[in-house]
Amino acid sequence: MENTSKTFTVIIGDLVRSRAIRDRAELSLRIQSVIERVAQKFKNAFYAPLVPTRGMDEYSGVLKSPKMGYRVCRFINSELYPHSFRFAIVRNALDVHIAAKDARLMDGPAFHIAADLMVQAKKEDLYYCFHLGFADEDVTLLLNELVNFIHIIRKGWTSHQCSVITLYESLENQSAVARKLRISQQAVSDALKQAHWKEVSRAEGKINQILEEYGRNK
Repeated sequence: MENTSKTFTVIIGDLVRSRAIRDRAELSLRIQSVIERVAQKFKNAFYAPLVPTRGMDEYSGVLKSPKMGYRVCRFINSELYPHSFRFAIVRNALDVHIAAKDARLMDGPAFHIAADLMVQAKKEDLYYCFHLGFADEDVTLLLNELVNFIHIIRKGWTSHQCSVITLYESLENQSAVARKLRISQQAVSDALKQAHWKEVSRAEGKINQILEEYGRNK
C-alpha cells in the first residue's frame, strides 16, 4: 500500500434499473462501444480510464480534475438513450495503487465518498451527485439540483428530438442536420424549440464553466 495521497476526481457510474433490461448482451456491446469512444474523446482528461467494476452495471474512472466531469457523464447518457447511468463525481484523495492508473486497483477517500453518494442517489432517485469540496456548500447543492433537473428534461425528449439534437450539437447547422436526416430545416428548428434545447444548452454551459473554473483553481 502506498503511503502518499494525491487529489483526483473519481467517477462511478451505475446502470439504472439494470435488472429490468431484457437484451443485456446487446446493451453490453453498446456500453462497451460508448466507453471506448469516451476514452478517445476525453483521453487527455483521464488519469485512469473508465473500466467495468461490476460487469456492465458499474464503471469507475479517475479524472485529473473535475472540469470535464459533467461532459463525460452527459456524453455517456446521451449516447445510451433511452438507458442511463447514475453518476457520483467526487474530488478527494486517493492513496492506494495510484501509479497503477487502474480504477479497479486504486482506492482512497474519494472512492469511499463516491460509494456513499451512490447509495444516496439511488434512495433519492438522482442521476448525478457531485462532491467537489467547494468552500461554499450552497454551490454544490445548486450544481446537483441543476444537473438533475437538466437530466429530467433530457429524459423527456423523444427519440426524434434526441437524433436532431445529437446531430445539431455535432454539426452546429440546422440545414446540415436537415439534409442528414432527410427532413426540412423547419422540422429541425421545431424539434430544438420543443425540446428547449437553447435553454438546456445555456444551463449546461454554466455547469461546465463552474467546473472549468474550479479545475483551474485547484
